[in-house]
Amino acid sequence: MRKSLVSVLSCCALMLALGLAGCGGNASPSTLAQSGGDKPADTSVEDAAKAEYDRASALFGEGKFYSAKQAFEKSAYGDWEQRAAACVQVMPETGELFHDPDMASDSMILEFVVNEEDANKGCYISVFTKDNKLAETLFIKGGGTVQTWLPGGEYSVKDSIGTEWYGENEQFGPNGYYETMVFDEVEGAPNLTVLEDGYQYTVTINGTRGVGQTVGSTEGSWDNR
Repeated sequence: MRKSLVSVLSCCALMLALGLAGCGGNASPSTLAQSGGDKPADTSVEDAAKAEYDRASALFGEGKFYSAKQAFEKSAYGDWEQRAAACVQVMPETGELFHDPDMASDSMILEFVVNEEDANKGCYISVFTKDNKLAETLFIKGGGTVQTWLPGGEYSVKDSIGTEWYGENEQFGPNGYYETMVFDEVEGAPNLTVLEDGYQYTVTINGTRGVGQTVGSTEGSWDNR
């Protein structure tokens, strides 16, 4: 994917073609085995299903909604279908989700633009310092623009795109698309870009080819998001 960093730096991106598959499960209900008319039922299957259901509930409470969904489907216990469906979260509106208070500043503007006509897609963006400390996270629902302020410095940027949102912990699940932007500005650290005080920088995702300085990307994975 190509992006565009406008001002002192700018970059443009190729359109993403995402084949995002739904993540439904086909778990079958648990059965309770009984051996003999007067003998007590074997509860081992039901106990295992309930234990998995309880594990799913705990994952849900931790905000690990995709993992909870998988566990509910595996348990096939009680109201697992409703609980699994509730694991898919409502996408946030376009804006900033998190900003490290230690990174508060009015010296440099960083703007992200997503050109996307599908309102069912979302783009989650995370910005890190050169020491890999999370500076901020942002979300763009469908197409749109979000702007934030940061102090000048060296930053790396990751983004993910998908249609089913599972919260910031697990983003779009394993069926989302994950990548890290490659700027090749800092020797030995191709993912870092230098953003100077006093400037505004605009990163355009799915932008028009040929506008600004091209920025590459390396495809990532959900496990390394």
